[in-house]
Formats: sequence, C-alpha cells, structure tokens
Amino acid sequence: MFQKSFQYILAIFFIFNISTVFGQQDTTISREVEVVKSYTPTIRDAYKINEMPGIEEEEQEKPTFNYSIFSQPIYNTFSVNTLKAATFASEPDDDHGFGLVKAGVGNYNKPYGEVFFNSQNIKNSIFGLHGKHLSSHAKIKLEGGDKVKAPFSENNAEMFIKHLARNSVLSVNLSFDHKGFNYYGYPVDSVPAVLKEEDQEINYFGTRQAFSKGALNINLDNTDADIDEFAFDFNFLYHYFGTKTEQREHFGEFIADVRKPLESGIGFLEAGATFVRANNIYNYSMLDISSNQQIWLMAKPAWRFGGDVANVKVGINAWFVMDDDTDTKAKIAPNVRLNFVPAKEVISIFAGVDGNYNNNHYSKIAYENPFVAPMHDVRNSFEKLRVFGGFDGKFAPKTNFKLSAEYAMTDSEHFYYLYEHVYPTAGPLPSPSIINNHFDMQYDNMKRTKFNVEIFHSSSEKLDLLISGNYYIYKLDSLDEAWNKPNWEAKLALGYKISDQLTVSTDVFLTGERKALIVETNGFDSRQNPNKLDKEI
Repeated sequence: MFQKSFQYILAIFFIFNISTVFGQQDTTISREVEVVKSYTPTIRDAYKINEMPGIEEEEQEKPTFNYSIFSQPIYNTFSVNTLKAATFASEPDDDHGFGLVKAGVGNYNKPYGEVFFNSQNIKNSIFGLHGKHLSSHAKIKLEGGDKVKAPFSENNAEMFIKHLARNSVLSVNLSFDHKGFNYYGYPVDSVPAVLKEEDQEINYFGTRQAFSKGALNINLDNTDADIDEFAFDFNFLYHYFGTKTEQREHFGEFIADVRKPLESGIGFLEAGATFVRANNIYNYSMLDISSNQQIWLMAKPAWRFGGDVANVKVGINAWFVMDDDTDTKAKIAPNVRLNFVPAKEVISIFAGVDGNYNNNHYSKIAYENPFVAPMHDVRNSFEKLRVFGGFDGKFAPKTNFKLSAEYAMTDSEHFYYLYEHVYPTAGPLPSPSIINNHFDMQYDNMKRTKFNVEIFHSSSEKLDLLISGNYYIYKLDSLDEAWNKPNWEAKLALGYKISDQLTVSTDVFLTGERKALIVETNGFDSRQNPNKLDKEI
C-alpha cells in the first residue's frame, strides 16, 4: 500500500514538471498582471497513516527425540541402613539443683547455717522449704569488768509455694520463728552481787527471754506488668506472736495495690486495713497491766503523669485509727515525687515530699530492741513531713552509685533509756542503787537530717563489692540528746563466686557513737514512764 501511494505522488510530480517546461518555451511574451488581492498561501491537511508495521513470524518446527532407558540392577557387597528422620530439640533447661546451702561462723562462738530446698518439674509452680539457724554460746566482758553469759539463738522454718499465671505470681507462705536470749547487760559499774543470785526477782538480769511467731502470708504480685498497664496486687498477713514472759499479740493486715492507665497519666491506689491486739502489757493510760486493740484504715491515692525521661507523681497518704486507749485519730500527709532521667542508665535525679504514720505495735518494737521492757506499750509516731532528693547512676560500666539526702519531722518519736532505782542505805539490799538492764521509752518531737551514699562495684563476674553509709543530725524539742540513736552507720559487703555451686561472702556492719540515758527513781520499778512530752498524737 505504501508503494502504491508513492507511485501516485511521483506521477503527479512528473506531470507538473512537464507543464512547466512547455510553459517556458514562449520567452517573448510580455504581459501586464494586476494583482487583485495579496497572496495567501494555504497548506493542505495532512493525512495520518494509521497502519502499524508488523513482523511476519516464521513457523518453527519442534525437534523430536526418541530415547529409551535400559535398566539393569547393580549388585554390591555392602548393606545400606535406613536413615531416621532428624528431630529438633530445644535447648536443655538450666539445672539449678535442688536448692542452696549456706554455712558460716563468727566471733563469740557463733555458728550459722541456712538451707533452701526447691522442688523441680512442677508446671508453673514452685514449692520450697527454708530453714535457718544462728546462735552464740560465748561470754561477754562488760564495761564494769564482769564476764557474763550472753547466749542467744535464732531459728526459722518456712514452707512456701508460688504459682505463675500469665503476668502474676501468687505466693502462699507459712513460717515459724523462734528467738531466745538472755538479759545480760549492765552499764558502766560492776554488776551488784544481789543480781548474780539465781532466781532473783529484782529485775530481768540473767533471766531467759524467748520470742515465738507463727505467720501466714498470701501475696499476689504482677511482676511482668509494665507501668502503663493495669495491675492489681494484694498482700494478706496474719501472725501470732508470744513471749516467755506471757505477752501475746494477734496481728492481721490486708493491703491492695491497684494501678490503672487513664486518659492522661496513670492512677494509683494503695488501700488496706490492719487489726492488732496485744495482751498482758502495761497500759500507760490506765496505769495497769491490761490489753490494747487498734484498727487501722489506710488509703494512698496518687496520679502519675509524664514519660520515661521526666514524670511526676502527686497524691496523699491518709490514715484513720481507732485505739482502745486514746481518741480516734485521722492523719494525712503529702505524697509527691519527681523523677528525671537525662541519660538512661547513666544518671537519674529524684526528689519528693511525703509522710508516714508508724504503727508501733508490740512485736515490731520487740524485734527492734529485744531488750526493751517485756510489758512495753509504745505510742505510734507520726512522720508528718519528709523532704528528700538525690541522684543515682554509674561511674563506670561496672560501678553504680547513689547519693541522697532527706529532712524529716516526726511527732512523738520514742527514745530508749534505763531506770536506776535508788534505795535507802539501811535495808536488806547490799547496794544503794540498782540499774535495770531492760529499756523503757521517752518521747519527743524530732527533726532529723540524713545523708546517704551507696556504691556497688562488680570488678568481674565473680567479685562484687557494696559500700553504704548513713550520717544523721538530730534536733529535739525537749530532750537533750537523741538517746541510743547513732550519728552514723555503715555497711561493707563482699562476695566472691568460686564456682557456679560455691560462693563466699562477708558482711561488716559499723555503728557510730550512741549516747545513753539513765534516769534515777526511788525504790522499785513503779512502771510509770517519766515522759518530758505530755502531748500525745
């Protein structure tokens, strides 16, 4: 088609050329030409070729092959064993053994032993037993020169089970503790001969005391829940406490801790109730030996907002206490904390203000100071304000540190002191005065400043070192000194891992100077506490 179109165009062009040649043969013509209008050239419309070029395909013939297989068995002289299918096994679980055994010895003929036993192969549960023994069987030389027997023993038996469910751990713990000791101390002077007699009833010198406590503890803890996830924890505790001097205490407490994310921030609520009753104690309100019962209600709501770098927690701490001996009391304190982490895992800064109402129930004081008067009944103390701040972080990849300071204001803080009974020179007693070797309490409002430093260093995977220390400054309203409270204390802990199954460690505790008070009184113990602070909170 394209060739034919080209032929037509060529023919037209040829004819046009011939006409021109014939027109040019007359060269003598002379004419006048009148131009009527100006020349307007026109261009004819172009015609688009709508045909697409194509390639003619040549037919290809597929080659054909003829083949055949000639099979013939090959015989060999050996046999082939069938291979078994490969199996994939997970990594073997670490074998932590059946438990842990700890043993040691200290000065003053002090043996120590502790055993932990854990069951194995129980799905999602851990069952265990724990036992501990620590005792001393030596004599101690007093400041007055007397060498007296000072035996003591501490024994603990515990059975527990822990069940893991999703992100929570439910624990049930049964325990029994027994602690026995002698009232052996006597300040400064030599012990009067009358106190060295067997079965003397002037005071407790040389007599045996024992504490026994059985407890049941049920605890739910959401260990794996993140800070921005809902969590519900609770703790229930009941114990029965008794002494050889026939004091008894029933203590029950239930505390729930709820955390819930909100549209803005996170809400917290810690709330609970406590019941405590002690029998055969000296009631300073009634000035007689009787009992005391208290019911505590507590609530600590708070709201936290911010992120991982900086966040603030704002709340209050509130208590409502019903006491048989005093009027019903309601206490409230702030609960504010600020956290700032400018460099994660390098340094973090914290500061805050809070307060606490301390339940000084019978067994708490007995464990705090075993040589307190057996019939004690200590007032509750109210830490109405505590301002604190500090920072922690790392000096180096293997060295952590913490520096902090706090200032606390506490009403009705208790301080231990001794009675000295002064007798007439004429009488059956060979000594004009005898000092008790058990402590009574005085009370005062206290302001305390505390500085704290802690350093933990791990020089290798086998050696760990911990150094911590506290320094205290006390200011009181009425008392001359913070009796029997140290001005500093420190701890040094060193551990070395010899192998995966054997570790050796040592703890060294240091306590600064403490000042003691001896108050004179006439005659035998009247059991009346000479408090300089009459105000009771």
